Amino acid sequence: MSRRRPAGLQGSASPRAPLAYRFVVALAKFLNWAFFRFRMTLEGAENLPRTGGWIAAPLPHRRWIDPFLLVMRLPIEPRIVFFGDGRVLFLTPFRRFLFRLIGGVVPVWPKGGVGAFGPHVDAAGRVLDAGAVFVLFPEAGPPSPPDRAREIKAGIGYVALRTGAPIVPILIGGTTELYRGRRLVLRVLPAVSALELADVPSGPAPERESAREREVARAVASGLDALTAPPIAALHHEVEARSTADRRRWTWLTHWLDLEWEGDRPHRPTD
Repeated sequence: MSRRRPAGLQGSASPRAPLAYRFVVALAKFLNWAFFRFRMTLEGAENLPRTGGWIAAPLPHRRWIDPFLLVMRLPIEPRIVFFGDGRVLFLTPFRRFLFRLIGGVVPVWPKGGVGAFGPHVDAAGRVLDAGAVFVLFPEAGPPSPPDRAREIKAGIGYVALRTGAPIVPILIGGTTELYRGRRLVLRVLPAVSALELADVPSGPAPERESAREREVARAVASGLDALTAPPIAALHHEVEARSTADRRRWTWLTHWLDLEWEGDRPHRPTD
């Protein structure tokens, strides 16, 4: 693996938030207060597990702001660790320096192949075993209507089945269009197990690499979609209804840090 393509968990799996991480979170909050003025709300905090060792499944994932929402509104401990697109995380020398300093990411690289999946799951297992929170945005594929998530893939099912960790769906509202003062909402749903989502009897997880595991992992994804689709639509319409009178300044924030890829070349998306 080249210097530009670090593999595996970057940083410690500890649930403790190191000083560098605390500083970055404080800086993000200050910048929001001073410039962007996003009105960020956390709803359903009572559904957050009291300790770490759980999988956060935020959706729908639309904009660059989504990871920052989680960092700024979820408790700073137990510390959260992200699956992230390595091309975005390590695009520039500054980003490579920053993420090596604060850690807390498992970079995923394109064309990693089947062989890369096992180390990713193992990294997630170390994070969860240590008592941290593992964040996995479960969607993939083309854009979806604003009141729906994109297709939920089986990856979250594999991670949950192999680690035994509960899944906590976290709904994101208000990110269809970003502007200064925009109301943004995180709504936490109760934790659920992979087997509950798959609607299969409780018991040992399917054997790794088996046809049964593939079947159940896909059922986990389908179950998560069925569980979250109605509240995602409801949250979208609630937030939009409360935002009709907003003065929409700085709408360039919508795509400010978004990137799309053509081969290895990034470019900013357009509506």
